[in-house]
Amino acid sequence: MIKIRPATIADTGAIVHLEMTIIDQMQIPMVEKLGRDNIEQLLHDSALADDTARYSHTHATVAEMGGAIVGVAFGYPAKQEPYLDVSLQRLLADRFGELAELFPDKETVGQEWYLDSISVSETARGKGVGTQLLAALPAVAQAQGEQVIGLNVDDGNPKARALYEREGFQPVSELMIGEHHYTHMQRSVE
Repeated sequence: MIKIRPATIADTGAIVHLEMTIIDQMQIPMVEKLGRDNIEQLLHDSALADDTARYSHTHATVAEMGGAIVGVAFGYPAKQEPYLDVSLQRLLADRFGELAELFPDKETVGQEWYLDSISVSETARGKGVGTQLLAALPAVAQAQGEQVIGLNVDDGNPKARALYEREGFQPVSELMIGEHHYTHMQRSVE
């Protein structure tokens, strides 16, 4: 049985670890430069230090199976995007002398609740975890005063796009994030 719930601060290690699955696929130059373990630690520490951080538990909805976290969805209102990485940038500068941004690209479009990422553990894939996380998000967006959910799907991931289309998302624009071409999709929360 899958249980969907808001994340807690105690979930931080598990949800950041799940997020690294996506970050590994994004081929971010800073990850290559500083190393995966250092980036995971930075994301973890910024999430604990700042409730407004991109990967803070305050932006996460989790899926549990058998008491273990097997999925996470991170999202926030688009108007928060400019402030998500302030603590991360501070940590990058303090620990590594890096002033470059880990996530330099703008990802949101207009007034929307933005699904930054959704990640399911390898052992739970194909069991409906992603679908259940997506189904819970309209209530999360509405609770934060938003009427539209937006997301970006990598054009190289047709399975993810098919899932989003089944859940009512429609393409609205295209963009580049790093070296990857994405389609921005939206759906109403109603």
